Amino acid sequence: MKKNNVAIVGNVTGNDASLLNNMLGAEGMSGLYTFTLYGADGQPEQDALKDAIDDCLDEEIDIDAIVCLPLAQAPHKAVRHALADDSATILPVMIYDETRYITAGQDDITKKAALLEQCLKRDLNILMPRIAVISSDSEQADAIKKMQEEGNSFFGPFSGEMLESEEIRAFDAFIFADKENIAEEQIKKLLDDDKSPVTLLTGIAPSVVATEPNNIYDALALATDVARNRVSYDIPLKNPLPKLFVEKKEDGDKARFAKKKGGFDPAAHKRENVTYNTKAPTAEEILSEEPMVEES
Repeated sequence: MKKNNVAIVGNVTGNDASLLNNMLGAEGMSGLYTFTLYGADGQPEQDALKDAIDDCLDEEIDIDAIVCLPLAQAPHKAVRHALADDSATILPVMIYDETRYITAGQDDITKKAALLEQCLKRDLNILMPRIAVISSDSEQADAIKKMQEEGNSFFGPFSGEMLESEEIRAFDAFIFADKENIAEEQIKKLLDDDKSPVTLLTGIAPSVVATEPNNIYDALALATDVARNRVSYDIPLKNPLPKLFVEKKEDGDKARFAKKKGGFDPAAHKRENVTYNTKAPTAEEILSEEPMVEES
């Protein structure tokens, strides 16, 4: 089994790098992962992240995924700065065990909802995701209804009280569409104080996961799973099978294509001077009929 080569990015000094390697090896992770440390020996944070992204995109360098230790800047802003592209579409998806969620504020949730749905399918291998929208704003109902009409599996809007019920198990992800301070209060209902969620940055080519030190193992597993899921999701779409036949249409024979297709036309098969008995026979009529005798 091939080891996953993970780039670990953060303000990692020489002593911390050795400690990190020893810690991961003691937990039995050395049999599954190999590590390339970026940011060791005081390398600037942004430069380390840019080097890791460049190496991850380079096909000649075997880097499968990137795990960011706590950064001074927000992970999605740091990655956007490292890519030198302010218009890059990067959506931070928070993952806590089997719970995934994003915060949309009071912005138009249509764009973020589409990115979240694609993340669940491509990154997390959830082919038919069910996404709930948590919002007290009645105006979001129109946007949700529009997304539902397009065939997407969005439900809601629900109130924050739904998070305290068993109904949350029916959904694969949540969108918190209230104001930021209200959303934070609602999110706390999903989390424990002992553990923090990891952040998956979707919308970019490399598999980037940001984490706190207390759940680095979850981040490693998530980052490599996302990298493998993307490969398996993209392969069938790169070279789809061509059509096995080509419909031939003749411009000179337009009447043939204008003819109504399918169905049985009773008028075209009507027989003249013929009457049909459509009345079902009664029980007395059936019993009065003489039985048929086979000729020997």
